[in-house]
Amino acid sequence: MLADDIQKGFPDGVQVPQELRRLCEFAEANRGGVSGCFEFETDGHAATRDWFAGDEGAASQFAVFGRVPDGSLYGLWLHGGRDSGLAPVVLLDSESSDNKVIAPNMREFLRLLAIGYDEPGRFPNLEPEDPESADALRAWLSEEFRLQPPETGAELVAAAQQQHPDLAEWLRVWQEQRRP
Repeated sequence: MLADDIQKGFPDGVQVPQELRRLCEFAEANRGGVSGCFEFETDGHAATRDWFAGDEGAASQFAVFGRVPDGSLYGLWLHGGRDSGLAPVVLLDSESSDNKVIAPNMREFLRLLAIGYDEPGRFPNLEPEDPESADALRAWLSEEFRLQPPETGAELVAAAQQQHPDLAEWLRVWQEQRRP
């Protein structure tokens, strides 16, 4: 099962959130398609370790579960502890220039994903590029969780960023600490 493969890439002691498990089941029933260019990442630890240039300590602060074709990663930021249900969802940009918190938790990430952006959370003020790609996801989200996506992701992303520490600042400090 997809969720079990994702679990293998999570840091020790961190469980795949129930909402992500259910999303994996949805994807498996729909030939892997979810929304836009979003893809599941089943080797999250290796991808995160590579993103952090081999720094295991920094990589262990994230439980990566998704990616887009350019290599940007979606993951849970475990800054508040190992409870994945409380962790915000972040975008770790492949170019390291647009790293940010994009949803306060997995449930809200599902709402963001259901908007139909090619890359959820990257440009939340814009209209979605491919809303039709998320038609089945929107129907499933409504039926499974009684949730509807917003028109754009702007308010959802802004609220998430207000509720959690600044990821870009955390990364800036991490980079400074690595300098000789």
